Amino acid sequence: MGLFKRKSEEPAESGPAPDRKALARQWQEQAKQMQAQAMQFQAQAMQQAAALQHATAQQGSQTGQEAQAGSMTWARQVLAILAPPQPGFVKRCTCTVCGAPKKLPTVTAYVYCDYCASLIDYDLRRAGEGDTAPDPAYAATVNSTQAAARQAAAAGDRDAYRSLQQRVFEAYVTGVPMAVSHRARNDRGYRGAYAGYMAEAATARAFDPAYQALEAEMRQRVMGLRYSGNMMSPTVAPDSFWPMVDTMEKQIAASKVLYRSAGLADLDPDHAEHLTGKLGWSGFCQGWLGMLPAEAATQLLDRAGLTNEYVAVEAEDGQPRHCGGCGAEFSALPGATAIICEGCGRRMELGSAEIPCASCGAVMTLPAGADRTACPFCQSQVERAGLR
Repeated sequence: MGLFKRKSEEPAESGPAPDRKALARQWQEQAKQMQAQAMQFQAQAMQQAAALQHATAQQGSQTGQEAQAGSMTWARQVLAILAPPQPGFVKRCTCTVCGAPKKLPTVTAYVYCDYCASLIDYDLRRAGEGDTAPDPAYAATVNSTQAAARQAAAAGDRDAYRSLQQRVFEAYVTGVPMAVSHRARNDRGYRGAYAGYMAEAATARAFDPAYQALEAEMRQRVMGLRYSGNMMSPTVAPDSFWPMVDTMEKQIAASKVLYRSAGLADLDPDHAEHLTGKLGWSGFCQGWLGMLPAEAATQLLDRAGLTNEYVAVEAEDGQPRHCGGCGAEFSALPGATAIICEGCGRRMELGSAEIPCASCGAVMTLPAGADRTACPFCQSQVERAGLR
């Protein structure tokens, strides 16, 4: 049954008047919940996509949680149809820093270069493979800071606003780990830099009148969406959705200009200014694909330039190495200087030989910047001891 009834489906006139009023109020409340859920999806998506818009508070009702879980499951189905997972294949892309093609497999949506460890792309299909719910502590942090953030913005207090956003994004990195690079898992320096970068980006947006006008426009677009289906599986009418996509295009263009003028590229720990648009569209699609008919979902991916192509993994000529952080085996390709471990996210410098553990004999590559580490196999201390 659809969310709204036609007149022909309304209860007969003989029904008690109080019940009819109660039913009308129930429909209105459902409509409000649906609009709130839609705005939540849009906000979370753009936050996930390199700080285009920070998330609103999580909706705590069971109905909202079930609707989100159902829609994300549908999103994975859409992505599977458009780009079926194939073992032994990797997203076709080329590093903009060193020019090398991607050859080794990835296990997360963040695609790093096999030769210089630069972030070179974002794989939307990988991102759509999971729908783990955020940690409730993250939602609590957002809820507890919203009012103060609005007051700081109204008062023009950038320092107070930035401090509040720092709290939000520190909670985001730990509470929504599937939405950020796996580098944040074990690298405290990366986590701190990422939260700081996101906080600065949020502050830049909040105090830029032109961007705030676009956010107001986006809110109007979201409130103008029309739905069919039910609360468990809502569907957005495509003709009401495309104006929102138009606004998203303007937001991405504005964010590129704003971040460049604010010098934010130097704060990004991944130095991925070239991916601002890609990350923005990817996050937006993750938030909305599950609420669109299949044909409209395909059109959205085409418009966003996110229809992926995959090529066979080429690791035959690589030298096997072992991460000194987690013990995972990886392949060091000829000429490679650094790589991001797909197991734990640590950066591995490849300019020196692997170091043996004196206790268990395992060999490993030390993480970048480390002269010693606990052996991932026996926990004994392993030191570089002059090996270069």
